[in-house]
Amino acid sequence: MKTDEICVVGVGYVGLIQAVGLASFGLKVTCVDLDPAKIDMLRRGVPPIFEAGLEEALRQAIDRGLIGFSTDIAEAAAAPLYFVAVGTPTSERTGNARLDYLEAAVSGIAAVAPPEAVITVKSTVPIGTCAALQARLDRDHPEKLLAIVSNPEFLREGTALHDFFNPERIVIGGASRPARERVRKSYAGFEERGVPVIESDTFTSETIKYAANAFLATKVTFINEISDLVETVGGDIDEVARGIGLDSRIGPQFLKAGPGYGGSCFPKDTLALATIGRRHGVQQQIVETVIRINDSRRFHILKRIEAAMGDKLSGKRVAVLGLAFKADTDDVRDSPAVEIVHALLEEGAAVRSYDPVAKLTVKHRGYRQCETIAAACEGASAVLVATEWGEFRTFDFTAVEEAVERRYIFDMRRIVDIKAPWARRWDIERIGSPLIRASG
Repeated sequence: MKTDEICVVGVGYVGLIQAVGLASFGLKVTCVDLDPAKIDMLRRGVPPIFEAGLEEALRQAIDRGLIGFSTDIAEAAAAPLYFVAVGTPTSERTGNARLDYLEAAVSGIAAVAPPEAVITVKSTVPIGTCAALQARLDRDHPEKLLAIVSNPEFLREGTALHDFFNPERIVIGGASRPARERVRKSYAGFEERGVPVIESDTFTSETIKYAANAFLATKVTFINEISDLVETVGGDIDEVARGIGLDSRIGPQFLKAGPGYGGSCFPKDTLALATIGRRHGVQQQIVETVIRINDSRRFHILKRIEAAMGDKLSGKRVAVLGLAFKADTDDVRDSPAVEIVHALLEEGAAVRSYDPVAKLTVKHRGYRQCETIAAACEGASAVLVATEWGEFRTFDFTAVEEAVERRYIFDMRRIVDIKAPWARRWDIERIGSPLIRASG
């Protein structure tokens, strides 16, 4: 059994970044996923997700012979260390994270793993999950002395590879000290650089993950509520955010007013934490309020667009620039932009969208995704900037002035250059600001 052999089960965002990152340390990594199409892409050096620098890092790992891909867990039967990064989607029935993929992965690993192997859970799971998995392994495979360790990820989509190589902390939870040490050794290079390592039990480790995401979601929601106030009483929400973010007790991150949080983590994790709290009779009132306010954010935006268009969206064409839930990713899961697209279509508007990377399939005759900003804006009564892509920051809307039906922009991300010469000829409305009327 080689100590530098590692298996990663589930090669989505978290698993693929983990695998490529560990391979860059010189460790031998086998990636296992049930999706044969994904495995085929990866063998060819093509990542199934868009992430800055990932394709180059993946191909380097392949060229060095440090990473391999399979649909069969038996090909990693000699690995002493497994990382499990399968999906834990929200159950529509319970509001909690579904664990069927995780449980199947752990069972498959346990059937082939060598004695004293460590199974490390990177998937975000309800508090108590790892303890329950350990009890199951102890019952079903007592002779193998397998150990479960919780090792949550703290990656941001769009900067995930950078975040892997520049962690602010590493959290390792487990009942077995030798098992924790084996996981810790795989991150030895970070510890040498002074990255803090938190060792704990699995309950603490699991809670850290949920609490971190819930706190960040709360910051997003807080600044959006203040933004609504600024829209009414006046002021500059960007300067408000800067003014409070310079306080070291608060910090500047996640204080950008916008359409609310989205993506694969915050919506799922806040809902799961609220569900866990109710299940244990400890209601998470702040988190539940955050969820409610964030869910209403899209309605607030839609109403502002509707008001600017004479309270009538039916029959109007709207250009939506951006589909991903944030820039530098192709992820449209729980994207505010996508929710706005569906809401506009339900109101009878025709929608033309453009995103430089993300794709969206909508079975509605009023929807079409375009290949350019200009094509999306053609005939539009409103242009909605929904994702903070760099090309929207610098786009000269002079190029589409004659193509649109009305020169009106609703800037959900506050990135449009309102001081540009072309801006004087457009009505521009932004989150956190009143409508700016065209002056020429």
